[in-house]
Amino acid sequence: MKVLIFIKWPVKAWSIPDAHADALAAAFPDVEFVRAYTLDEAARAIVDVDACFVPTMTADMVASAPRLRWVHSPAAAVEGLLPLAALAAAGVVVTNSKGVQAIPIAEHVMGGILLLSRRFNRTLEAQHERQWIQNELAEVWPWLLHGQRMTIVGLGTIGLAIAARAQAFGIRVTGVRRHAALEKPACVETVYGPDQLDEALQGADLLVLSAPGIAATHRIIGAAQLALLNRGALLVNVARAGIVDDGAMRAALASGQLGGAVLDVFEREPLDTNDELWTTPNVVVTPHSSGFRLSHWDEVSALFADNLRRYEQGDTLHHLVDLAAGY
Repeated sequence: MKVLIFIKWPVKAWSIPDAHADALAAAFPDVEFVRAYTLDEAARAIVDVDACFVPTMTADMVASAPRLRWVHSPAAAVEGLLPLAALAAAGVVVTNSKGVQAIPIAEHVMGGILLLSRRFNRTLEAQHERQWIQNELAEVWPWLLHGQRMTIVGLGTIGLAIAARAQAFGIRVTGVRRHAALEKPACVETVYGPDQLDEALQGADLLVLSAPGIAATHRIIGAAQLALLNRGALLVNVARAGIVDDGAMRAALASGQLGGAVLDVFEREPLDTNDELWTTPNVVVTPHSSGFRLSHWDEVSALFADNLRRYEQGDTLHHLVDLAAGY
């Protein structure tokens, strides 16, 4: 069996360290691993491989790989990165690394919300200026998370991890997911389907986006949807920028309909240094880093190794991607 490993990105955190690739080779001495460091190298190497451990490829690469039967993505998201239609037509099975980023992203979400709810953004400024702002804080008293209403759009592994932590703070959680009829998680009060999005948003204090960035979710949050939230609500986006109408979001921030936002994804990345979001009050800008943590590649490599053993043995693989749905 021959496996191509091509996981190289400009973002260092998403590029597989050599030590982890070497460890996989040592753990599977009967498997021939070939490494690629550029897309051109990967395109040349893929012609005679049986499986790929890659986050991205082209349709031409699929067409040139007659032996290819399985692709595993080191990320959860595959939309826009893998040619899903071409892979489906070729009968290639695709799996992803669903769940490995759920905990760090959920902690990131709660951290951003706490920063704004407890006014840590202002107190940190005051700390740097050596100012004691006790009276100022009394005028805009930090608000409690307890009793707030949160709507999570995208109640998958990440959304559920967020919901569990939100519930621990006494937040009432509503979820939106494709299969609304599945058993309701204990940490969620109500589950709605995509066609009930407006009902799910009505009266929410916190809106968290953790849905996949597919055609069905493109700009599903616009001015009309933001108007359904309680005035001063917080928006948290750790999914894809395209889920939100960017102009509507900025207008809602300017009008006060949105009291703040925690944004980890943007229409253009890196965010332009002149973008007003950098200095918009009560906006937390993070550089698409919500999934970062030191153990990332330990977990991703372990998941791939488990699936590789299953593949060799003919067992069912973990985290099969629905190629028609895109996730």
